Amino acid sequence: MTTTVSDDPIESTEAVPTSKPYLSVEDLRVQFRTEDGIVKAVDGLSFDLDRGKTLGIVGESGSGKSVTSLTVLGLHNPSNTTITGQIRVGDVDVVKASPEKVRRMRGRDMAMIFQDPLTALHPFYTVGRQIVEAYRVHHKVSKAVAYKRAIEMLDRVGIPEPHKRAKQHPHEFSGGMRQRAMIAMGLVNDPDLIIADEPTTALDVTVQAQILDLLADLQREFNSAIVLITHDLGVVSQVADDVLVMYGGRAVEFGTAEQVLRRSHHPYTWGLLNSIPTLHGDANEALVPIPGNPPSLLNVPSGCSFHPRCAYAMLDGGPCGVERPELLPIAGAPSHLASCHLPEAERMSIRRTDVERVEAK
Repeated sequence: MTTTVSDDPIESTEAVPTSKPYLSVEDLRVQFRTEDGIVKAVDGLSFDLDRGKTLGIVGESGSGKSVTSLTVLGLHNPSNTTITGQIRVGDVDVVKASPEKVRRMRGRDMAMIFQDPLTALHPFYTVGRQIVEAYRVHHKVSKAVAYKRAIEMLDRVGIPEPHKRAKQHPHEFSGGMRQRAMIAMGLVNDPDLIIADEPTTALDVTVQAQILDLLADLQREFNSAIVLITHDLGVVSQVADDVLVMYGGRAVEFGTAEQVLRRSHHPYTWGLLNSIPTLHGDANEALVPIPGNPPSLLNVPSGCSFHPRCAYAMLDGGPCGVERPELLPIAGAPSHLASCHLPEAERMSIRRTDVERVEAK
């Protein structure tokens, strides 16, 4: 079974067979009440993810990537947040479950690797003590047994001298080692779902590759489902089975990594790909940024939310500014979906021209 995505919610049932995806998000909408108005952070998002698979979620800051992950984990403040739709983790609907039920699931069934381990880890306590606490929340064991487990996990994620390192504080670790410690904490209870939010940010290329290899190895060992949130399409191309492109709180394209990165169909995805430096051509040539700024989620543009920045909006009198495009499959590739008013043949022609221009440099 492959990862799928759609705009339409699917009717849920209580019993979830083993053939069902481990994570299923259906018509998710997340809104925050603020003094300035309602922030539509996520607006009708749906996708499925099987165990053993990696889904890469990409998009600019403010597209709704991190809000989606925090909602899956039930980490939003209920006093100013409205959440509708369905998030099924295993056989539990996280949206309808009690806060206590979701709290028991965090760490055991689903875990998160945060972007900045220096702020995610407590500066006062040793790394070993923090992993011990994460383990004992879900297991009735002695501190000695939990500490042995913490040492085992630090060793498993490749931290040298784990007995010594467990007694040190986060500030005594390098950036790469702190990220490894965060991974050890996230995996200490063998969760079936791991959400990694920018896990390689601020790491050098060598350490970045080591962290990605580590996640891949641990996924094979635990058969975990992984949601990888990142800005880096290079990272996505290395580790993701499927890619979800988000813009303005919505999904604008979905497909396998091969489909999205090599045969993309949405102008926003083209913009992301064109802004990546290449090894070919003039090294001093300026990058090609996407014009304009991401939309305010307080006042998302009507129609296609990308149309104010799109070079092809209103082409041939299209309804880009007034009608929201549906997320529809590409002809001949039902698992590849895009939400764009441009006719499919025209999109293929535009993208082909772009690729030829880049290759000619």
